[in-house]
Amino acid sequence: MNLDERMTESRTYKSFRTSLDMAMGAIYVIVGVVLFTMHYFGTVELSATTAYVLGTVMLLYGAFRLYRGIIVLFRKSPRTGR
Repeated sequence: MNLDERMTESRTYKSFRTSLDMAMGAIYVIVGVVLFTMHYFGTVELSATTAYVLGTVMLLYGAFRLYRGIIVLFRKSPRTGR
């Protein structure tokens, strides 16, 4: 087993990856919400369509990252039972 395989199999790496997925997902969701609210108050110089499309994409991608992090967090390994 080489170093790359050992790194991806370690619990520390998996824990870090899950934390990163969840943190980045939360950031994308926050940025999406901020785009919606900033455009609503008129503080962003984007067209309405651009702000809504970009905000929607950010929200959807953030939700996907959060979902992926939560699934990995609660998934149990069949071999080890953890």
